[in-house]
Amino acid sequence: MNTHKQPQPFDPNWNRYCPQTPFPPYRHIPGVTPHPIRDPLGHSYGIEEELDETPLPPEMWKQNEAYLYGVDLYNFAYWWEAHEAWEGLWHQAEDTYRLFLQGLIQVSASLIKYHMRMLRPLRTLSTAGRDKLRQVVTESGDAAQNYMGINLPEFLKIADTFFAPFFSENVTEETYQKISVMPLIQLRF
Repeated sequence: MNTHKQPQPFDPNWNRYCPQTPFPPYRHIPGVTPHPIRDPLGHSYGIEEELDETPLPPEMWKQNEAYLYGVDLYNFAYWWEAHEAWEGLWHQAEDTYRLFLQGLIQVSASLIKYHMRMLRPLRTLSTAGRDKLRQVVTESGDAAQNYMGINLPEFLKIADTFFAPFFSENVTEETYQKISVMPLIQLRF
């Protein structure tokens, strides 16, 4: 696979949760495409990030357009952009909510490394992100079945299955091509 090609969504027909917000014109690949924010040719250059003065609590996730748009970006292989969307929320979040967002950010970043065929950072980021999400499950108890719309135990099971082949001793291009599950985020309203 050519890592200079744009990442492709695992399922281009997946449901959108914030369809009123259009996707950027390209998916950023570090070192390949113009940096979205710092490069004058970047798709988000000069656009000011708008943060609410009083951020919505996690219970109000259905009204949180930045969160929902981040989920859309993630599901449609805009992994760098998803990480940026969630990072704005992460800066304002606290406690379990902050840990949850950091876990999603790291899983999203690990998928960029998956696309770029960078095995060590893929392993490091996917492990760190999944460990944070497991901690959210522990801290949330039964609420983890629907933490901000995500059944976290189910998502982790799928993510673990997706990432497992990349922890074997012999990772080849075939490992990257042979996907058994799609680590997509399905929100439950």
